[in-house]
Amino acid sequence: MTEHRPDAHFRTSLLEENDGPGTNPTDNQTMGEIIAARFSRRGFLQGSLAATAIAATVSPLALILADDARAGGGSVFSFDEVEAGVDDKHHVAAGYDADVLLRWGDPLFADSPEFDPTKQSAQAQERQFGYNND
Repeated sequence: MTEHRPDAHFRTSLLEENDGPGTNPTDNQTMGEIIAARFSRRGFLQGSLAATAIAATVSPLALILADDARAGGGSVFSFDEVEAGVDDKHHVAAGYDADVLLRWGDPLFADSPEFDPTKQSAQAQERQFGYNND
């Protein structure tokens, strides 16, 4: 019979308890135990109190001034909205330009190796512009 722990507050923890014999050969906590400990009731209450304290310190005058600023100006950019979509092109509003500044593998130093996406090494990557840096 499975022992129910009172500190397990989440359904995943209960499922984990009933999942048969454990396969964790170490003394480390299971993922369910880590989640249950991190998101305890006490932690939730402490976070809620902190958020309430921060909200109480915001001046109503600051909120009013922010509304006035939003109503008055708008954006300094004046372009037509670009239609949302997914394709192989980089879409830019009419009258504006977009240029590539750095590409994946561009050299960062004079002695950077030539970029080869199929033969990357830690040493090469330390001297080239990184990947997925939008």
